[in-house]
Formats: sequence, structure tokens, C-alpha cells
Amino acid sequence: MAQEIELALQLQRMDRQLAQLEAEIRGLPKKIAELEKQLETHERKLEADRALLEANQVEQRRVSRESSEHREKIAKLKKQEMQATTQEQLTAFQHEMDYCEKQIAGNEEKAFRLLEEGEVLAATVREAERALAEEKVLVEKRKQEAAARAEEDRRKGVKLYRERQQLGKEVPAKLLEHYEKIRKRHKDGIVVAECTDGSCSSCMMTVRPALLQMIRSNPDTLYCCESCYRMLQYNPAKPA
Repeated sequence: MAQEIELALQLQRMDRQLAQLEAEIRGLPKKIAELEKQLETHERKLEADRALLEANQVEQRRVSRESSEHREKIAKLKKQEMQATTQEQLTAFQHEMDYCEKQIAGNEEKAFRLLEEGEVLAATVREAERALAEEKVLVEKRKQEAAARAEEDRRKGVKLYRERQQLGKEVPAKLLEHYEKIRKRHKDGIVVAECTDGSCSSCMMTVRPALLQMIRSNPDTLYCCESCYRMLQYNPAKPA
């Protein structure tokens, strides 16, 4: 392999590793934000469940209070019934007491239904509280791991950047200038492409037979793809 290609490949490996580390560092805040957003969604769901439970309990108290009021009213009507002097008054008192009895019966049925619903809601809230507490612990752990990972990536990046700077000093100036020009042209970080089966592995364009023959015959000479201008590394296809 040509020495220039080998140097370019070393630069490419370092640059791609640096780009990967930078992408990880940039992506960590987004991952943390996603975790926190998911946590907030579960907290809002828990608050909604608590609100439903509170509404259920309020309604239970209202129904119980209303039944108590009807019972008190029946007790008063019975006393007033004892003092009635006409049949019309007795009938009116009886109708009023029947109405209160029906309301009490309806409230008792409703209270039983609310009680059952309340038990289900209370179980849902307890389970949601438990799951949320566990999730908070897990999210905090992941945030700490992400922070540690980011710090580790930064240390690796600094070390790799220094090594890359040192290697850049050892690369011939003309080759380095050509390498940087290609790297800025292509955002995928691939400067050196393989030439296999007569085509460029990056842009997939066919390499002219004459150029391919020169690449094969002069391994110490640097050639570039005529389509994407990447440096070409000859890599003949191996039989299966």
C-alpha cells in the first residue's frame, strides 16, 4: 500500500473517531431530555389518576351527606306526621318520606358503585406511584451514566485530537492539504475509498479501465476517483 494512502487512512480513522465522539457528546443532552420528558409524561398521568380518585372520594362524601340529610328529613317528617290532623296531611307526609326513601336507596346503590370504582382508582394510583418512584431512580442513574460517558468521551476526544495533531505534522503538507479539501467536501468523513471490482466504493461510479490499470500497476502513486475525487485504495475482490 502506498505510504500516502496509509497516512491518509490513519488521518481518516482518527477524524471519524473524533466525529463519532463529538456526535455522542452532542446527543447525550437529547437522550437525557427524552428521559425527563418520559418521566414528566408519567407524572402527569399520575396526577390525572389522583384527580380521578379525589373526584371519586368527593362524590362519595356528597352521596353519603345527601343520604344523611334524607334520613334526618324522614325523622322530622315522622314527628310531624304524629301531629297531622287531616288525611291530606298524612298523605303528603307519606309521599315525602317515600321520596326520601327512594333517594336513600338510589344513593346507597351509587355509593356502592363509587366505592368499587374508588378501590380500583386507589390501586391504580398506588401502582403508578410505585412505578414512578422506580423510574425516577432509573432516570437518575441513567443521567449519571450519561454524564460519566460524556466526560469519558471528552477525555478520549482530547487525547485523540492531540494524536491527530501530531500525525498531521508528520504528513507531507501537499497531501494534508489535499486530504483536508476532500474531507470538507464530503460530510461522511470518507476521504479514502476502496477501488474494488472496477468501481469506487463510496460513490459507486465505475473507474475507467485505464485509471484502474494505473492504480494496479503503480501502488506507490496516489490516484483519486474522477467522480467524487476521493483517494482510491486498490483492494482487489477476493474469491469466495
